[in-house]
This record gives sequence, C-alpha cells and structure tokens, in this order.
Amino acid sequence: MDNVNLGSVRETFGKVVYTHKTHEKAAEICTCKSNWVKKINIVLLSLTTGNALGAIFQGQPYLLLTAILSTLSLLFVVYQLSFNPEQEALNHKRTAARLWFIREQYQNLIADIMSQNLSIDDIVTRRDELLTELNKIIQDVPQTDKCAYERARKALKLQEEMTFNNKEIDSFLPKNLRLIE
Repeated sequence: MDNVNLGSVRETFGKVVYTHKTHEKAAEICTCKSNWVKKINIVLLSLTTGNALGAIFQGQPYLLLTAILSTLSLLFVVYQLSFNPEQEALNHKRTAARLWFIREQYQNLIADIMSQNLSIDDIVTRRDELLTELNKIIQDVPQTDKCAYERARKALKLQEEMTFNNKEIDSFLPKNLRLIE
C-alpha cells in the first residue's frame, strides 16, 4: 500500500471535510441573519404604517415617530440590498454541496489506495486531478468568518462530526476504509 500518498490524500480529505462544514455553518448564519432582518423590517414597517395613520387622524405627535421609523425601515432595506444575506447563504450552500462531492471522491480514492486497486502513477494522477478540481472550487467561494469557523470547529471537534487525526477520520469513514479498529 502507498502510505505516503495515502497520508497526503487523507490530510486533504480532512481539510475538505472541515471547509465543507464551515460553509454549511456560514450558510446557516446568513439564513438566520436574513430572517432577523426581514422580521425587524416587518415590525418597523408595521409601526411606521400605524404611526402614519395616527398622524393622519391625531396630528403632529405621530409625525416625528413616523419619520424616525420610516428612516429605520429605509436603513434595513438598504442593508438588504447592499449585503444580501440570502444570496450569501445560497452561495455558501452551493459551495458546501460542491465540497461534499469532492469529499466523497477523496473518500473513494482512499478506498482505492487502501485496497491497492491503483498503481502509484494512477494514485498520483487521481490525487493531482482532485487537487486541481478542489482548487477551482475554492477560488471563487464566498469568504467565511470567525463565527462560521468556530461553529464548524465545535461541530467537528467537540461534537465529533468529523476531525483530522486517524482515529477521528476513521470515525466518519466506512469500517473497511479505517486504519485503526
């Protein structure tokens, strides 16, 4: 068995798992942020409408509050148009899906190396092809932030969803692909 290339492929596999999880967490954060902005905007618009009606029927005191609330509503609309957390969430989800596919290809390559079905030249060729494909994916992905990274770290390390050392990598590989029993 080619342990040198196996080690290299397993390490990259672990990194792909980590990056995949970070983009999943970033998508969750963006979706949550988008939902909160929408809810706040609905509340502000409702209050603005109520105060505008109050100004029509009750007069001056409601005009100032209506102006303040409408300004806040405008700021939230500008935020939504400028930052578009919904689109950012979609981009992270797409990235995670593409990374999932690469992750599965790496897992299959690990299986092929461990079962000794490939020559060293075939292993090197496939490893390099996957790395090139991975590079194409990560060149245009949205940036993740510290919060997404921390959530991914917690999911991977503390909740042991997926990790880097042999025992932890083995925990998310099928039994026949594990190094440690």
